[in-house]
Amino acid sequence: MTQNWGNPDTAKQWDEQGGTWNPLRSEQLDILVSILADGYQPGNWILDLGYGSGKVEKLIFDKVAQASVVGVDNSQAMMQLAAKRLADYPNTFESVQHDLGDIQTLKLPKHPYQFAIAIQSLHHLSKAQMQSVYQYTFNVLEPGGIFLLLDRLQVETQGLYKVFQTVWQRQDKLHGSEVAAHEGDSFAAHREIVLNRGDYPVLVDEHLAWLRQVGFETACIHLHGNRGLFAAVKP
Repeated sequence: MTQNWGNPDTAKQWDEQGGTWNPLRSEQLDILVSILADGYQPGNWILDLGYGSGKVEKLIFDKVAQASVVGVDNSQAMMQLAAKRLADYPNTFESVQHDLGDIQTLKLPKHPYQFAIAIQSLHHLSKAQMQSVYQYTFNVLEPGGIFLLLDRLQVETQGLYKVFQTVWQRQDKLHGSEVAAHEGDSFAAHREIVLNRGDYPVLVDEHLAWLRQVGFETACIHLHGNRGLFAAVKP
């Protein structure tokens, strides 16, 4: 069944248990936040496309000096969790409710945006919608701005599925996680699970091609299994 992010129970479950299904999330987030901390210039803003329950914002405010963030999300349940988590940052966090699938109508506060981030938020979109997000993000960023994308990736073929299972089982042994069971015991089961969640992940090559098409210089800077972190710079 497609995940209902507007349901408070679904939002609460993800907020509490999301790491169980992705033990690499903390490492990849640490890389992302380190890039922000190393390059952020006070007076600029960070745009978070799909900020969810505000966990990433808390990391940013703890580690990036004088950071200011505009967060966009469409789930009232998630936004309520974030409001509680970020209550101590009323002057450095601004929230906008909007559907990323209709990003061309998004009206942002007028700030200079040095960074944009999207974390586990774009694989719910169609390919056309995802490409629209990339174009919008390129247009919004200041010259030299950086877009950091961390998201689920498509498992390419049935022939590769056993390899991915080995990667997930290794993660489970190391971290006590439940990735392998969450992803399915066969390629066919995996594809059904992904579709039933309402997810439409794409290939690494597709992300890179679309980011370059809109004008970014880009690379995948951390890839493990079906989770990847991309950096894209606006020249």
